[in-house]
Amino acid sequence: MTATTTPAVRVDHLSMRYGRSPVLALSDVNLVVNEGEFVCFLGRSGCGKSTLLSLAAGLETPTAGRIDVGGRRVGMMFQDSGLFPWLTVQGNIELALRLSGVPKAAWSDRVAELLDVVRLPGVQHRRPHELSGGMRQRVALARTLAQECQVLLMDEPFAALDAITRDAMHDEIERISTERALTVLFVTHNVREAVRLGDRVVLMQPGPGRVASDLVVDLPRPRKMDDPDIALRARMLHDQLDEQSELERRSVAA
Repeated sequence: MTATTTPAVRVDHLSMRYGRSPVLALSDVNLVVNEGEFVCFLGRSGCGKSTLLSLAAGLETPTAGRIDVGGRRVGMMFQDSGLFPWLTVQGNIELALRLSGVPKAAWSDRVAELLDVVRLPGVQHRRPHELSGGMRQRVALARTLAQECQVLLMDEPFAALDAITRDAMHDEIERISTERALTVLFVTHNVREAVRLGDRVVLMQPGPGRVASDLVVDLPRPRKMDDPDIALRARMLHDQLDEQSELERRSVAA
C-alpha cells in the first residue's frame, strides 16, 4: 500500500464501557493510522476489536477519550453482506448512491462502474440469493465504495467464505485499496490473514481491551497466504496469543 505520514485515524486515550457494566470493552487505547495504511486488528473475542470499529464509524460514543477521522468519509463492511434480499444488486447499490446524494440520472452508470471495480460486471438484475457468498461480499464492497469512503472499516468480512474464495477476496481488496488510496481498518481472528493483508498488525488483548503490540509487516506485495515469510510472522503472533492465554489462565487460577 502507498501510505503517507498524514494521520487518517487518530485514537487518543479511548475507553468504552457499555451501560453500567463494570467491565471496560476498551481501556486507554492510543493509536495512529496514516492515510493509505492497511491496518489489521487481531485478537481473541472480547478484546474490543469490533467495538473500536463501531466507534470509528460513529455508531457509538466512547466513555472516555476520542477517535478522530478528520472529517473523512467512512464506510463499513461486516461479516454478513447485509444485502436486502427483496432488492436486486442494482437496487442495493442504488440505496448507497441515494444516501450519498448522487443524482438519480447517474445511478445506472455508477452501478455498472462499481460492479466493474469489484469484477462483477453484468449482475445488476440478480437478487442476493442468486449469488455465491463471495459474490455477495463483492456487492457489499461495491455498495460501500458507492459512499465514496476514504476510510474503509471491515469487520471480519471474509470469515464465512471458503479458503479459495477468501484468497480471491484478499487479492481484490488489496488491489482496490491501493487503486483508491483507501485507509483500511480490518478486524480478523485469522492470524495469517492479518499478516497477508496488513501493513501493520495490531494485536489486542482482553480484560479490558487494549493494544498489546503493533507489528509492522515489511513484506513486499503481492503476497500469498502460503508465503514462508507470512508463516514466520504468523507464528510470532500465535506465540503472543498463546502467552496471553497462559497469563489469563494463571490469573483465573490465582
